[in-house]
Amino acid sequence: MPVPDSGPTWRRIFIVLLIGTCASYVYYDRREFTHGGSAFGLAYGVAGTGLILLLAFFGIRKRWYRSRFGTLEQWLQSHIYLGVLALVVLLFHTGGRFNDRIAVSTLLLVIVVVLSGIVGAILYAMVPRMLTEVESELTVDEIADQLNQLARSMARIASGRSAPFQRIYDELLRQTAPGPLAGWRLIVSRLKKKSQQDADWARLIALVPREEQEELRQMLVVSRQRRELLLRLVYQQRYKNVLEFWLYIHVPFTIALLAFAALHVAAVFYYGRVPTW
Repeated sequence: MPVPDSGPTWRRIFIVLLIGTCASYVYYDRREFTHGGSAFGLAYGVAGTGLILLLAFFGIRKRWYRSRFGTLEQWLQSHIYLGVLALVVLLFHTGGRFNDRIAVSTLLLVIVVVLSGIVGAILYAMVPRMLTEVESELTVDEIADQLNQLARSMARIASGRSAPFQRIYDELLRQTAPGPLAGWRLIVSRLKKKSQQDADWARLIALVPREEQEELRQMLVVSRQRRELLLRLVYQQRYKNVLEFWLYIHVPFTIALLAFAALHVAAVFYYGRVPTW
């Protein structure tokens, strides 16, 4: 049974909470001097800290497979929207006044974590859909074996042919090797359209003698099969690399945020205020 999308629900919750938080800050701003040590400022700080801890718990929930405390999809949606809300709440906590190193560093880390989280949400929405277009049921070794077989077929067809045929063969081999940015480009593009490919083939076929044109068509088909298979393998791996690269940014900054938040709270309780610049 498909899991219902909780995105619309969390969007509505986020809008209600955001309106309520902004309304409270307008009331606060009209009544007193806004700063982190006021009653309202401390309330925003406590709420923001609680949101940070709740957001950090998402990393545990993802690996807590037996938990029935909400679905993973619901936790993901809440993670996205509450992350943005946490940034707003903590900005209100400062009252627009930035006068100590730890607090400013903590806020900068919140901004980085929230922005990277938004980027991650976009990637996790895009990449799995793209992976379905390029994933293969074959193993890496099986794909490599097929690639070698197709390369041998191309070499066998080109053997003993004319010089133009051999030049086309060499060029096709170079084209079947994807460039260093091939997997990244596919995020914003798609494979070459068939109409353009047909035009390229007609141009190539016209370059060889008439008696070799049928063999060239066969080699072009084999070359296309080899290129598509190789591209699928490369794209599949690089899509996964994109997600891993994002985690290398988001997770360390989240850990740093937790450390600085704890330091900020401890300093406030110990000193009553944090040393200024």
